[in-house]
Amino acid sequence: MSRVWRALRGRLHRAGGADDGQVIVLTFGVVVFASMLILVVASAAQLHLEHKRLVALADMLALDASDSIGENVYYGHEGKARLALTDGSVRGAVDDYLAAHPDETAGWRQFAVSEAVAAGPRTARVGLVARVRPSSTAWVLSAWTDGITIHAEASATAD
Repeated sequence: MSRVWRALRGRLHRAGGADDGQVIVLTFGVVVFASMLILVVASAAQLHLEHKRLVALADMLALDASDSIGENVYYGHEGKARLALTDGSVRGAVDDYLAAHPDETAGWRQFAVSEAVAAGPRTARVGLVARVRPSSTAWVLSAWTDGITIHAEASATAD
C-alpha cells in the first residue's frame, strides 16, 4: 500500500509543479483590486462630505444675507414695514460673513462665491463653487486634474 501511495503522491507532485506560484499572483491581484476599490470609495465619501459642507455654508450665508436688513430700513416712516433687500446688501452680507469666518473655507483648493443676489424683496440667493482634491487619490489624479469642482446653491427668505 505504501508503494502505491508513494507513486500516486509522486505523480500528483509532478502534475502540480507547473502551477506553483499562481496562487500568489492571484492573491496579489485581488489585494491590489481591493485596495483600489477602498481608495475609490474613500474618495467618493470625502467628496460627498465636502459637498455637504459647501451646502451648509451656502445655507448659512443665505440665511445671514436674508437677515441683513437693518431696523432703520425695515421700519420706514410712520412704523410701516418696508423691506429693501438688494443685490448689494446680499453681496455685502456674504462678504462680511466670509471675512469674519475665514476658517469656513479652509480645506478647499479654490473657493468662490458664484452668485449673491436678492431673488425677491425678502429672499437672498447664494451660490458657491469650490475645488476639492480627494486626499486618498490625489497622487493618482494629480497628473490629469487639479481637483473636482463642486457647486452649492441656497436661498433664504426673511420673515
